[in-house]
Amino acid sequence: MEIHQLRYAAAVADTGSFTAAAEAVKVSQSGVSTQVQKLERELGVALFDRSGRRVVLTADGERMLPAIRESLRALDGIRTTAADLRGLLLGSLRVGTVSGLTWPRLFDALGELHTAHPGLEIRLREHTSDGLIDALRHGELDIAVVAWAQHPPAGLETITLFDDPLVAVVAPDHPWASRRGIRAAELDGVDVIALPHGTGDRAALEQLRPGLEPRWEVSTPWFIERLAARGLGVGVVSDATRRRWHQVRAMPVQAPEVRSRLGIAWRPSPSRAACALRDLLAPQS
Repeated sequence: MEIHQLRYAAAVADTGSFTAAAEAVKVSQSGVSTQVQKLERELGVALFDRSGRRVVLTADGERMLPAIRESLRALDGIRTTAADLRGLLLGSLRVGTVSGLTWPRLFDALGELHTAHPGLEIRLREHTSDGLIDALRHGELDIAVVAWAQHPPAGLETITLFDDPLVAVVAPDHPWASRRGIRAAELDGVDVIALPHGTGDRAALEQLRPGLEPRWEVSTPWFIERLAARGLGVGVVSDATRRRWHQVRAMPVQAPEVRSRLGIAWRPSPSRAACALRDLLAPQS
């Protein structure tokens, strides 16, 4: 049997059609059909039932498919190992980041990785920190930039990048604009602008004032700056989040024990590609 025959058979099983499988593997439909038939003859079993509108696995095919997939994974592993020996990264890297992140180093690192390893397929997903952490735990992501309030997410490896107190941001003409700080209890009497549940800044706000319901709940930090600058409320974010904002005034919330942390998280036993990105993102000692 030939490697390409196994790949064609797996593609037919995945797509349910010889035509769609041919498109997926970029071979003519007749070529896929002929090679799968040769594989069936060599194995002495019919892998597919072709009698209906959709091609489906036979009972023998159901039993054979896991072995076919395992063989293909083993072959891919050989290629990956060989690439490692040549100093190349192949395969895919699934990266996550909190929505609205403006940290330049992430984009620089992704660019450097893409340039150095053009055979590596990099995919990027934005979400809340809670969503990204769940995706990491379920194996849907390899590495992510996430935030947390107190303790790093359980079951994952992490490196803290930023560890900041909360600040309140207001319009330049707001009564608080000239103050050097505010008490946490003062937030109860104003319209608060905050990020949604599942973000590190929101988790820190909930730790600061349990039960406080923001008047404005927005998906990205950019919205907080714009709303606060127009006098529509008081934004509550980490000091790092507001660092490049110019339209608002910021003052510390007097609760130094409440922190918002941003860092890198990855699953134990990371891939070589995940390690490469982690090393590009981590602070150099």
